Amino acid sequence: MPPVLDLDLLRTFVTVARTGEFKKTAEIVCRSQGAVSMQIKRLEEQTGSRLMERNNRGIQLTEAGETLLIYGEQMLQLSQSAISALSTHELTGKLSVGIPTDYAQDFLSYFMPALHDTLPGLETRIICDRSRNLRQRLTAGELDLAIVAAESDSSTERVVWTEQLIWSAPCAIRLEDQTPLPVALYEDNCIVRDLCLEELKRTGHRYKVVFGSPVMENLATAVEQGFAISLLPESLIRNNRTRMIANTMLSSHQVLKMCLINAEGIDETTVEHLVRCFRQAVKDSQSSY
Repeated sequence: MPPVLDLDLLRTFVTVARTGEFKKTAEIVCRSQGAVSMQIKRLEEQTGSRLMERNNRGIQLTEAGETLLIYGEQMLQLSQSAISALSTHELTGKLSVGIPTDYAQDFLSYFMPALHDTLPGLETRIICDRSRNLRQRLTAGELDLAIVAAESDSSTERVVWTEQLIWSAPCAIRLEDQTPLPVALYEDNCIVRDLCLEELKRTGHRYKVVFGSPVMENLATAVEQGFAISLLPESLIRNNRTRMIANTMLSSHQVLKMCLINAEGIDETTVEHLVRCFRQAVKDSQSSY
């Protein structure tokens, strides 16, 4: 009989890979650091490969470790999906879900129908706010779950979807040739605003903010109409009036990760059902562009 990978060992390995720490992993999986180290060793014996190395930069996955991480995440997801699919009890009750304001329209159009079809007995309250505000509201007990933009310290969160952030300019005007650069900037406590300012600072370009708004759609319109350039999620670039600025000038390789976070005590089966609804909503909205 061919060897079979132990899901418990895989879960520990994936957690180490995500956190980059044995100590933090031990807290998450409720084991000692020694036990975590032993589990990784057992998994290396099962696979016949060295999976990770420790150095002054922390824990680094080997090439074999990177490969196993891809398959391991898929296997754990499939395992949870199987458990959820075989669950015989209908999910009922009330649930408060936070949605980022800039994705509210798509989720009203695509997420709510999918949720109603999948979990008709669940009474859901949707709250729209900024990602960082949603994090605070969940911590304060005002939300059960929320979709939020990933921060630098959110490697253990469940990624629901990703999209590229693109430096965009109007097709008809080469605004990037102007000095200072006319920029449309997000006016709120937002990771996209932070990334935009960091890139402008890194490249040393002189710039002036000519348009500001707390609504991302407004920034996209400002670019389309030839007022400014801006760093935008690719989902907002849906026509031939905008183009990507060359990477030699401003980097367009940044990725926005949207993650699901939940309060302690939320049933994992409920979380899994909601993740599937979110992902289906994203696919439906993308196919409509």
